Amino acid sequence: MSVAGIRFDYIHAERLGVPPPGVQLQMNMQVMIEGERAVKRSGITEIPFTISIASAPSVVSVTIRGTAVVQGDVDVKNLPPHVATPIMQAALFEAALIMRELGFPPPLPVQPQTPQSPHYA
Repeated sequence: MSVAGIRFDYIHAERLGVPPPGVQLQMNMQVMIEGERAVKRSGITEIPFTISIASAPSVVSVTIRGTAVVQGDVDVKNLPPHVATPIMQAALFEAALIMRELGFPPPLPVQPQTPQSPHYA
């Protein structure tokens, strides 16, 4: 089983105000992968999902709804990480782009990568 595609059906973002000076925004994120609403047909499973992001103080709100198309048989009540992770990554990437357009930092802090020594096979 593998994720064959991710479709965004609804994207809503709203700037509710300007953050107060000197206040650090806290981003609250809720991810719902709705396995009970999954639709199975001819070897694929369509799994709806919703990601909601809100800030504290309340100055920005983002909601993204979509459907992940999974090939093969999948247990929708207990999604394996290689199915759930791409859904979250795609939606968070989209949310980060939208938040940037509204003038806010990404919903998850960007961690700098440390240089690693090359590995040779």
